[in-house]
Amino acid sequence: MTWIVFYLGCGIAFAHFFRIRFLPVYFCALILLITCVIFIKRDLVFKILFPCFVFILGALLLLNSYILPKSHISHFIFYKNDTVFTVKGFISSQPQLKEGKPSFLFRTEELEFNSAHYKCSGDILVYLKEAKSLAYGEAFILRGAIHKPFKLYGDRVSGIMRVNSPICAVSLGKNCGHPLLRLAYYLRNNAEAIIYRKLSRLAAGILDAMVLGEKSNIPFIVYDSMSKAGTVHILVVSGFNVGVVASIAVLLLKVLGISRRIRCFLAILCLIIYCFATGVSSPVVRATIMAVFLLAGLIIKREADIRNSLALAALCILFLNPRDLFSISFQLSFSCVAAIVFLYPELQAFFRSQSIRPKILQSAAQGCLVSLSTWLVTLWLVAYYFRFFSPVTVLANIFIVPLATLITLCGFSLVIVALVFPSGANFFVPSIELFVALLINLNNFFIRLPFAYLYL
Repeated sequence: MTWIVFYLGCGIAFAHFFRIRFLPVYFCALILLITCVIFIKRDLVFKILFPCFVFILGALLLLNSYILPKSHISHFIFYKNDTVFTVKGFISSQPQLKEGKPSFLFRTEELEFNSAHYKCSGDILVYLKEAKSLAYGEAFILRGAIHKPFKLYGDRVSGIMRVNSPICAVSLGKNCGHPLLRLAYYLRNNAEAIIYRKLSRLAAGILDAMVLGEKSNIPFIVYDSMSKAGTVHILVVSGFNVGVVASIAVLLLKVLGISRRIRCFLAILCLIIYCFATGVSSPVVRATIMAVFLLAGLIIKREADIRNSLALAALCILFLNPRDLFSISFQLSFSCVAAIVFLYPELQAFFRSQSIRPKILQSAAQGCLVSLSTWLVTLWLVAYYFRFFSPVTVLANIFIVPLATLITLCGFSLVIVALVFPSGANFFVPSIELFVALLINLNNFFIRLPFAYLYL
């Protein structure tokens, strides 16, 4: 399975760096597919042809992702555009509030300009001048100028619209969003309300990032210091968070006497909701897919293979959006897990960490090796994208990761207890505040060490 991901990724990269046309690649993929089917029983021929097909398929996926329907809104707008557009659609993301001004992704359905009316599709990023109470799925008619974005906004955003007057944003009084997403955002909003009501601003901002993936409320100085120490990954919702959600769901359902198979199905549903609630980022999607395969293995009574699960997660993400291969989030997320899956066992065998006694020293040594393996694999990406080198990362993560684990567990406990027994949630507040203060001070201590980080 791993080699399939390798060839698919090579094909995507080839199509990205070299100018090739869709139709020749399409016919080539079709011919290779038919040939593979014909020679499926001829072992040697099939082993040569199938990797070629996977390679061409990767290139085809990327080229296909660039093809947009004729009704796509990007065909109607330009980089500099003073034309006033009237757009009908609905809010397709969780609205964000910055300096009192809301912004959100808007799924377009109808477009009107220059007295002409068109059906359209695609998402635009909308900025409102004045604050409004907004929710995912709410239908609007918006009026304002739209221009094409720079690459900074990513592939999903096809245009940027600024609405400068309240009368130019008319609510249609209906909700067009998906019920599952509405539930996910409702739970997220409630969880965030609990976090910010119970904790100080700094502790709430860090916990919000660790539990729900929202990093906008973390002070820049804190984020910058954690980047220098190589510990900023703890602010990303990833496999550990998904594991906590799955464990809590399975445990609660077990207490209720639900059968094992139904428990696994319901746990998968909880993971999907949590994935949407945390913003569907590459790390959480990767972890969710891997957890789903693991739970599916329990349902059909088959043991899951961590390497195959990782490869399947990569395949699912690249099939949905092959351009994710070039995102920093995707590369760092899969590099970290691949380091633990492939490199860590080799380091463990080389240093013979399992023979260390007593157990507490063995655990410490294995923690060092996990940190070392991820650092060795990701330092090249960090150096390339962020232009600095952090030798202190290995040492810092030995202390920071266990502390971040405690904060995350306390954060989940705070939210769950507050929903059931509000006054009981106060028990976790002092612990979270203490652990967050300790986390920041420890991180600052490590970056003050000589040669802790170097700019390249």
